[in-house]
Amino acid sequence: MGFPFFTYLTRANVSDDQGLIEMLTFNIDYFKSKPDDITLTTILLDSGYHIEKLTTDLQKVYPEIMTKIRFEISPKVSKQQKAEKGLSGFVVVPTRWILGLKDAKS
Repeated sequence: MGFPFFTYLTRANVSDDQGLIEMLTFNIDYFKSKPDDITLTTILLDSGYHIEKLTTDLQKVYPEIMTKIRFEISPKVSKQQKAEKGLSGFVVVPTRWILGLKDAKS
């Protein structure tokens, strides 16, 4: 469904990675209290995020975090798809809104 779980505002000079780390760290109790046997929370990201960095930094805050969440890069619209629709430049992807959190089957 893509309903937002949290919102977090940063200054423009904070990287997307750092902003996400801060937001999840601030709300870490949500993930700590989430039972292990429930579905993983999928965090949809655009290609500007660095999953290895996010994983490493978040595991320093909460070592079991990756048993509660997973990261997924949303697909971009291909040049061919843009051309077929008469579009160019940045195109909004329906499954992405900067980043999204959703519960999904693990």
